[in-house]
Amino acid sequence: MTAPLDKFANQLDWNLLRTFMVIVQERSITLAAHRLSVTQPSVSAALRRLEERLERRLIERGGAAAFQPTPAGEVLYRHCADIYGVVTALPSALDAAHAEVQGIVTLHLSGHIHWPELPGLIAAYRQDYPLVRFRFRRGTCDEILGQLAQKNAVLGVVSAHDARPVLVQRKLFDQEMSHYVRAPAPADDPRAAPVLGYEGEQAGSPLAALSMHRIRAGLEGPTVAEAPDCMALAALVRAGAGIGALPRRLAAADASLAELPLAPLVLPVYLVRHEQGGLSPADQSFLQYLEAH
Repeated sequence: MTAPLDKFANQLDWNLLRTFMVIVQERSITLAAHRLSVTQPSVSAALRRLEERLERRLIERGGAAAFQPTPAGEVLYRHCADIYGVVTALPSALDAAHAEVQGIVTLHLSGHIHWPELPGLIAAYRQDYPLVRFRFRRGTCDEILGQLAQKNAVLGVVSAHDARPVLVQRKLFDQEMSHYVRAPAPADDPRAAPVLGYEGEQAGSPLAALSMHRIRAGLEGPTVAEAPDCMALAALVRAGAGIGALPRRLAAADASLAELPLAPLVLPVYLVRHEQGGLSPADQSFLQYLEAH
């Protein structure tokens, strides 16, 4: 059940208080209307509504004391001034809160993930939180999820929707992976060419989907190297070491790479954290920024 005072606060139009405060300061409906950039009837109606809501006369209307506050009006004016002071101080208080947030946000990213928007997001975020620094750690999806589950990591970016209830997951985007060779593409059949994989592609892991995708595409050559991340794998492909799966948004603009005519594999990318992961103020502010953008 709503308490009477809560009901009063919820039903009160707070703009009426500002109008009343200006009337007291200007000692005139006309001047108050000019200052508020509204019509005189609007100001008169606002005063009448406030008096009806409070069930008290707040402003004297006639005689020598015209437009002077009544005793009840004096009390209300003092409270209005206090409220106005709190509201006008909010921007400075919020700026101070931003300035006080500091620390290090550590992002654990699975090696195959390419998130080209991340640098811009961090740069924009640091406009508001200049004291926050960032660290990046690469690993396999399994390693990162294990660290998160054990609270040895706070924020992870992986391609796996983990079933553990202690992990909170939010999808960021879909990443298309295609297979590439050193340009120009070979004229002969590439299906027996050496394969370049990622660490953590073993059966049962989130990246096992890449191995299965190669098998379905008929790429049956031996795996000759396992790279820790997509940048290292791209360097191997450019060197002509074999065929490798790369994020299309990473490889598309690289003229030294040739995409094989195979259907791409779509891997969802998630931001993952522990539901009781002990987020620092820096972690919390960055999460809120990501959710807003």
